[in-house]
Amino acid sequence: MQPLPRYRIYSGPRDYWRVASEVVGRRWLAGDSCEVLEQAVCERHDVAHALCIAKARVGIYVAMRALIEPGQHVVLSPYTISDVINMVICAGGVPVFADLDRDTCNVSLRSLEELVDENTGAVLVTHLHGLACDMGRIAALCRAKGVPLVEDAAQAFGARFEGRALGTFGDLGVYSFGMYKNVNSFFGGMIVGRSGELMAKLREEVETFPHQEVLYYLSKLLEAATTDVATFPPLFRLLTYRVFRFGLLHDVALLNNQVSVDANPEMKRDLPESYLRRLTPMQARIVLSQLDRVDDSIRARVGYAERYHEGLSGVEGVGLPPLRTDFSHTYTYFPIQVEDRQAVLRHMMQERCDVAAQHLKNCADLPCFTDFARDCPNARRTANSVILLPTYPRYSQGDVERNIRVLRGYFRAD
Repeated sequence: MQPLPRYRIYSGPRDYWRVASEVVGRRWLAGDSCEVLEQAVCERHDVAHALCIAKARVGIYVAMRALIEPGQHVVLSPYTISDVINMVICAGGVPVFADLDRDTCNVSLRSLEELVDENTGAVLVTHLHGLACDMGRIAALCRAKGVPLVEDAAQAFGARFEGRALGTFGDLGVYSFGMYKNVNSFFGGMIVGRSGELMAKLREEVETFPHQEVLYYLSKLLEAATTDVATFPPLFRLLTYRVFRFGLLHDVALLNNQVSVDANPEMKRDLPESYLRRLTPMQARIVLSQLDRVDDSIRARVGYAERYHEGLSGVEGVGLPPLRTDFSHTYTYFPIQVEDRQAVLRHMMQERCDVAAQHLKNCADLPCFTDFARDCPNARRTANSVILLPTYPRYSQGDVERNIRVLRGYFRAD
């Protein structure tokens, strides 16, 4: 039996139909749905202010422009997409890379304590894979140092730390509604914050941006539709999986590069003009239609994470993330760490499991960021070792069990 795909987009036919009908009817800019969405997120996350944006990374850019002075340091994780680093640079900041905690793949509190100083303009933390950073102690550190805190919660919408929504501990929090996120408008994001004065400043800037162009948005929709078709289980099992299995087992770069992320990172010192866009009311309506199922999808992912944790605990050679069932870890994927990642991936593909390497890089080592290079040994090891086990709600318990069984067999744990 061929496996289910490693990921599915959190969308459905109704979302495509909504876009098609609104574009044909020229209604994509009609209505006050952005304001309705902002209010809905404020109520859901118990936060004072929210602001729709066209891209989560642009939220980081405008946040940094509002919080730091040119030339100030921004302490952040190096284990992220290169454009997060670029947003700091474009905003006038100097990235200072903090090392990681290996188990969560998130920034280390100890490293933050060492690096936050009088030159620090802000701290930026990322809740990678839906796993919460230690926000109690990180927020306390930033308060004690008098340093603004920004949360990159792009992968953690709906997660809660000690009962409080991630994204609401810092001065500002950023969410993504991008194509592969658990709340998906195919493109888009949001900033939340507590200070009315600060959020008014951000709104004043963002509202000078034009709305996202419909043709560009339709290109993203086409990309999503292509992915949806390719990962539709009958077609995936019949064709797509066989193609990518062949590519991995025979080192066909043309095929393998199709599933790579941030393959050619480069430094930006000036923000591309095309980034400066606003979310459309049509996109806001798509997000609003999905909010009611966020918690159910988190429960499904946590359930799969529990089984992975139970099945792989004690397997020598497999590093596991912490298990939390209180919604503080929402497991966008279940990230494990292994020494010889490529060998493990090949073995799993041979045994008909479809899982993925985490393609994020250690930005502290990238040639394009040589000016900001810093030795982050945990980030370096993590960037070469993470495998993402699927947890999306439409995945199956049978595929989870097969992934566990094959991994245990590879590491001779049975």
